[in-house]
This record gives sequence, structure tokens and C-alpha cells, in this order.
Amino acid sequence: MVRRVAPPLVDPAAPVDLVAWVGEYIRQEGLVAPGERLLVAVSGGPDSVALLHLLTRLRPALGVTLGVAHFHHGVRGEAADVDAAFVARLAADLGLPCHQGRGEAVAHARSRGLSLQMAARDLRRAFLRRVCREAGYDKVALGHTADDQVELFFLRLLRGAGLTGLAGMWPASPEGFIRPLLGVGKAPLLAWLTREGLSYRQDLSNLSPAYLRNRVRQELLPQLEARYNPRLREGIWRLMARLREDEGFLGAETEAAFARLVRRPAPDLLALDAAALLSLPGAVQSRLLQRLVAAIGGGELLASQRRSLLSLAQARKSGGLLPLSGCTVARAGGELHFFPPLPPAPSWQGLLPGPGGVETPPGWRWEVRVLPPAEPLAPLPPEVVRLDAGQAVFPLEVRPPRPGDRCRPAGAPGGRKLQDVLTDLHVPRWLRPHLPLVLCQGRVVWLAGLGAAHPGRPSGGAVVEISLCPTTPFTRRLWGYILGFARPRPRGTD
Repeated sequence: MVRRVAPPLVDPAAPVDLVAWVGEYIRQEGLVAPGERLLVAVSGGPDSVALLHLLTRLRPALGVTLGVAHFHHGVRGEAADVDAAFVARLAADLGLPCHQGRGEAVAHARSRGLSLQMAARDLRRAFLRRVCREAGYDKVALGHTADDQVELFFLRLLRGAGLTGLAGMWPASPEGFIRPLLGVGKAPLLAWLTREGLSYRQDLSNLSPAYLRNRVRQELLPQLEARYNPRLREGIWRLMARLREDEGFLGAETEAAFARLVRRPAPDLLALDAAALLSLPGAVQSRLLQRLVAAIGGGELLASQRRSLLSLAQARKSGGLLPLSGCTVARAGGELHFFPPLPPAPSWQGLLPGPGGVETPPGWRWEVRVLPPAEPLAPLPPEVVRLDAGQAVFPLEVRPPRPGDRCRPAGAPGGRKLQDVLTDLHVPRWLRPHLPLVLCQGRVVWLAGLGAAHPGRPSGGAVVEISLCPTTPFTRRLWGYILGFARPRPRGTD
């Protein structure tokens, strides 16, 4: 059955009970459940103030508990201080707890290379999430309106956004943000506040033509409505609702593809079959790539970055690397690997002079023991190796791989290039420079976490036992990757 998209409420003269209308919208969209605790984000402006009053009146019918949150961005000087005091008084008058926070949006924007508006949004969202976590709120109610939604459509259209961007804001997000006023225009809200005699604050920066959103609101939309379509806002709002329906279907297809095609060798490492990615419809390809990047902690992909990722998937050879903001993507055999950025592989070297403990860069702890003949442990844990004491000549060398290294794997008739051995072990090229090795007289005897090599395997006599432990966040992360590739995995990964 096709879901009917109800029109937004944009006419301030419409004979509508706004409280009942918003309550019905909340129920239709399933925004809250009885017993939930809602944190209402209130700036002091008309939209958020109207939201707070409406939810306060709907509170008995919805069966929810309310709290108020206000964030001071460290800009606008005294006016922002007055806003904060206004929200605190409003919350007190309504008998609601008020959580206040403050940040320095200008400094945050400079340090992250963001616009002031995006920096303020980052700080505000982080504050709201923190309050929810610490004070036990289930969701955050935001005061975005139907006008905000339509303005966002044109802002993203001017940037060349695709379907996902043009679909706009959702009534509810997976992060727990809800927008009960997304179907109400600003004009009906202002009219309701006036009729009810409710005061609010005005942010004069919303009138400045320096911001593109303000120019869209004050210049572009009025001209389009006057010259082309007086009901433009309603039409665009309906279009966005339909786009979200399409996006919901594509999102479900993307999640199904994620579950089917993506494996997780380590907690912050995702592997995607490149051929399977290329077999998907283009709309799912781009969404799946965005889903993977976001899962690692990266941001929104640009169209050019999506093209680069698809080119990486189409490449005939392994080894390609694409750095993104917050995420690195590497081609490894038949897979794309997604992981947080790694620092350049350090050049380090250490010696194990004999029994005892040794710390080496970049954060490895080595323990050496000499043990009498004993029954072999089967199997040894990956962080432990046992070598024939007669073959282990101290000092042993520990370091990462170098060009020209050779290794004789267990059971092999002779030595081979280490890079060929690592290929057979499916260790990706991006990880190889970080591997810790143990060498005896210049020959590799242990690929830590991956197995021992000849010479050095026990022959029944005394043994030298070496254990390795990562001691820093960086090496613990590397060790997780090494163990992830030490486990059995599909053929075709490098």
C-alpha cells in the first residue's frame, strides 16, 4: 500500500489546533514512546520555544518526561548571554530541568577548517549527546520546521547534491534526534506564539546576507513563489517526503548488502569484496561506500571521492591507497579495506639479548624465557612462539620488514622472498610495513602473530619462548589487525 504524504501546515490562517496537529504528526511518525525522557534543545528563538511549549502541553498525552538543553556557542557576545538566561527562566517557569553548556565555536572552526555554522553544530550536537548520556535522556527534540527543510533542499541543490542530500532531514534519526515540527511552517508557529502570548528571542544573525541560507530564505524563495509558484514550499516539502521514501528503500537494500558482503577482520577494520560491490546497482554502490566510510568514522563522501573508490575497486592490482577524512581505503587482493588512518610506518630496531623483558618502539613488549624440553603446546597462542634453543643465537633482532628480506616457512623446501610469503598469508600490503619480526643471524624466525619459520622450530630439546605484547593504543590496534589476518579468510585477499 502506498503511504499517503500529508501536506505540511504552512498557512498561518488555517483553522487548525496546532497542539493537536503536532501531536498527531508525532504519533504518525512514531517519534516517541510512552515513558521516554526527551531533551528539548532550546536556543531561545521562536521555533525551539514553540517546540518546548507544544511538547509541554502534549506531555500528558504522550506520556513523556521533558528536560531543556541550551548551548552557548561563545559568539554574539552579550546577546548570547541574554539568550541563555532567557532559556533558563523559561525552563524554571515550566518546572523543567535546564542543562546549559558552552563552547568556543570560532576556535573550533579554525582548528578543524570548518565554517562557523558547521563548527557550532558540531559542538552543539556533542553537548546534547553528552547530556543525554549523563542525565539519562532517551532522545533529543530539535526545532527544525518545514521551512528549514525547504531551505535545505535548495542549499543542497545549489551544491549539486544527490538523492540522499535532497531528501533532507528525517523526522527521526538513528542517533536519537527527533523533529516534531518538521511538518509545520514558520509562519503558523509565529502566529501561534502571538495568539498564546508567548515570548521568544530573535537572533539577528539570521537576517545577515553573509550566510547563504539567509539569502535563500530572504531572496530566492520569495522570488520563486512570487514569479513561479505561490505554493512552492508545499510542493518541495512533498517532493522531499517522497525522496525519503525512496531513500528508505535504498537504505534497506544497502544494509542488506552490508550484512552480505562486508566482513570485519578487526573491530575498526572492514573488508568489502570489490567484485561484489561492482555487481550492485549504482545507487546501492554509492550508499554502501558511504556506509562503510561512516562506520569507520569518516565523513560524507564527495562525488569525486566515490568515483575514486570505484576506480580503486576496478583496479587490476593490489596496493592502491586512498586517504579520506577520518578513514583510509586500501585495495588488497579482491577486497577493499576500510580503516582509520595509520601514521607512517616507523623505522625501528631492537635486540633481545637473552632471557628477560625488553621494550622496543613503537610500543612492543618482548619477554624471553629458556625452557627445558617439554611437550609442545598445541596450538600456541598467536602472541607466543617457541624456537629451538640450539638454533636461537642471541642477541635476536626485532624490527619491521625490509626490502630483500627472505623467509623459509614451516614445511617449505627452501627460502622465499618475505613479500611472497606474506602474500600467501593474505597479509595486505598496507599492513606489512608495520609487522614485528624476529630474526636470528639475519634470518626471519618469527612473523609475530602469523607463525614461526625455519630455522628455529623446536626439535625436541630445550626451547626459547618469546612472547609479544602491545603496550600502546597504536600497537594494540596493529595487533588486532595482525590477528584478524592470521585467521582463516576467503581466498583472493592479498
